[in-house]
Amino acid sequence: MRLLQRNNAGKYSLTSDLAPDNIPPYAILSHTWGPDEMVYTDLVKPPDHWQWKAGYDKIRFYAEQVRQHGLQYFWVDTCCIDKSDSIVFQTAINSMFRWYRDAKKCYVYLSNVCGTTATDSTDSATHWEMALRNSRWFTRGWTLQELIAPVAIEFYSREGIWLSDKRSLEPQLRDITGIPVSALRGTPLSDFTMAEREAWVRNRQTTIEEDMVYSLLGIFGVHMPPIYGEGRQNAQRRLQEEVQKVVKGTRHNDFSVAFSLSDVPEIQYFVAREGELAEMRRTLSSDGSRRIVVLHGLGGISKTQLAITYTKRYRDEYSAIFWLNIKDETSIQQSFTKVARQILQQYPDAACLSALDLQQNHEEVVKAVKTWFSLPGNTRWLLVYDNFDDPKLGSGIDEAGIDIGRFLPEAYQGSVIVTTRSSQINLGHQIRIRKLESIDHGLQILETTSGRDSARYDVDAKRLVEELDGLPLAIATAGAYLRRVSARLYRSTPSLGSYQDRTFCLTWQISYVQIQEQDPLAAYLLRWWAYFDNEDIWFELLQPSSTDGPAWMYELADELNFNSAMGTLHDYGFIEVHNSTLDLIGSRGYSIHACVHSWTVYVLNENWDVSLAKLMVDCVATSVPSQDELQFWLLQRRLLSHAIKCSTTIIDSDHIMGWAFHKLGNLYSDQGKLQKAEDMYLRALRGKEKAWGPDHTSTLSTVNNLGLLYSDQGKLQEAEDMYLRALRGYEKAWGPNHTSTLDTVNNLGLLYSNQGKLQEAEDIYLRALRGYEKAIGPREIIRYRPAINTSQNFRALLLAQGKLTKAKT
Repeated sequence: MRLLQRNNAGKYSLTSDLAPDNIPPYAILSHTWGPDEMVYTDLVKPPDHWQWKAGYDKIRFYAEQVRQHGLQYFWVDTCCIDKSDSIVFQTAINSMFRWYRDAKKCYVYLSNVCGTTATDSTDSATHWEMALRNSRWFTRGWTLQELIAPVAIEFYSREGIWLSDKRSLEPQLRDITGIPVSALRGTPLSDFTMAEREAWVRNRQTTIEEDMVYSLLGIFGVHMPPIYGEGRQNAQRRLQEEVQKVVKGTRHNDFSVAFSLSDVPEIQYFVAREGELAEMRRTLSSDGSRRIVVLHGLGGISKTQLAITYTKRYRDEYSAIFWLNIKDETSIQQSFTKVARQILQQYPDAACLSALDLQQNHEEVVKAVKTWFSLPGNTRWLLVYDNFDDPKLGSGIDEAGIDIGRFLPEAYQGSVIVTTRSSQINLGHQIRIRKLESIDHGLQILETTSGRDSARYDVDAKRLVEELDGLPLAIATAGAYLRRVSARLYRSTPSLGSYQDRTFCLTWQISYVQIQEQDPLAAYLLRWWAYFDNEDIWFELLQPSSTDGPAWMYELADELNFNSAMGTLHDYGFIEVHNSTLDLIGSRGYSIHACVHSWTVYVLNENWDVSLAKLMVDCVATSVPSQDELQFWLLQRRLLSHAIKCSTTIIDSDHIMGWAFHKLGNLYSDQGKLQKAEDMYLRALRGKEKAWGPDHTSTLSTVNNLGLLYSDQGKLQEAEDMYLRALRGYEKAWGPNHTSTLDTVNNLGLLYSNQGKLQEAEDIYLRALRGYEKAIGPREIIRYRPAINTSQNFRALLLAQGKLTKAKT
């Protein structure tokens, strides 16, 4: 670094090239280049060769300021860099930010801001402030770092009149440049994302296109050689590569997974909470060791949207970001399955995942994904556990709720965000998300959702936002209402009862009354939704087999009517299109916010309608596919959350629903949820025994399935008891050689084999094969799947006993 100095005789000279540890205190100039600037080579010539230049007046003024501030040395980019020396020039490009940062004073010379009367009056001051906003200095690429890096900056007009300093002009500088005040005050730039810092350079220009990139080296804290002629695009690519090395380390490609929020319910009305975002940023910044932030607060307070905003803003700092829905065990397991697929798409040879059956091994998938997150060096991931509203707070094995510890990677690394309504989550750093404190933020939401740009100037709109008490979801619902009607919501506020959250209830009730008048079918659908899960209602699901339901329910069985009703609910802000983590079987679904769903349960259905609950169970059970249907697995998974609701919707003594519980048992059994399957089969069995008797064939079908289930659970004696009961019943009802009887005989043979009762198993298999041959004929038996299964089981049994000759025959 060479510095300029002026002696008492007015002679200018450059120092020798100074080592970094031998640089005296100095001032520095920031300006925009004009015609006839003084350059490095001028200083080796006599003064009369360059003192006539327009740029000399700038240097002379500058030297005088330096003297007045008690400094001897100063630096000016035009005449302190020997551009003929490529090493010197490259060093200057890469050191510029540091040089401006280390200067004792920085003088900004605004060549197009007039300040001749700046101190004369308030009007004149206002005039130069207006000129400041339009100054060319704010449009140049290199001056960005010259604004951010120095601690002390003084601004001067083209006449050399002092205008103000950096600290005093912070509000104006922020508004002009879009740079946060914290960045202007020296907050480490690493606290800002690459995207944020890139945004600061928008609308700036440089004479040479590559300089738009090279001027950002200090902003991103990286170094690279300038290559003029490479073009801005190539320079930008090199810059991004260098930034990624700094942000993620040299191993950043080892565990990187493409960022996606395709399955996350993002909304348009979110107002960024900068304070909470900054607190999250501070807490989650680490060296790779585990950091956890828990966002807790009321439902509908925008916890999820805050997490979305954080991930979008800081995504460049993580190797991978995954979103996990932990509202219940089924949802979190499905989320882990999706994460496994995402990982395998980019790392198909991932040892812990590649050999797994993602469709069935739920627990193994969770374990394998956690193992991947715990691999050495895989420390830059971020996991968001959303909707953790039902935590397991006790330590007993019978405590209800979800134990999040089962789903956290074991290694003490990575970052975690949890969103929850509970304030009792004993994890990491707690951030309570409060209601919106600024009425302007509430008005901004109201404007966005209502489409009324003048809401901020409307007295009634302000009163409405105040009435809704800073709750974003309530304000958004009110806005959706205003978009559909011309009336003013505030003036039609009804009196409501003592619902636990009157503010939310207020807005939804008003919109509901409007929907009842405008689209009664949509109102019926919203009320019925209380009996289903809040997520993923689709057309094919609402097709009950019963003909005893109300007329409106069968109107919904028409797809046009269904879509029209959903459209109305969407327009009023009640529902959103469901972003599924599954491969869909059936039409697209719709979801309703958990808070709105609670309102439909406790207000719209204050008097619980058992008939609607039964019809809901009817719809779910009717939709359960058999294993013979194509891709049955995918549809079953889609039904799981609604099946869980069925478990608590119908009381146990309702014998009419026995068939439905049987089908739900099939669903749980196929999905590997054996305890839930047992509960459903037992409820089905009690219902069928009461409705049709213990020996009815439908009852025996459930008995047989219980035997299969007990066998899978390792409850072999209970399984034998069920099979023997089913066998006796089938023999009595249909005879010993009916195919259903023989299916149970085969099941009993397989059980005996597993119990080590090999002779009994052999006898049972022979009985089944002879029965199949008699029932369907010797020619058809080779194509009949149950008979083929029995034959294979029998052959495997003989081979296991060493009876090779008999097995071949």
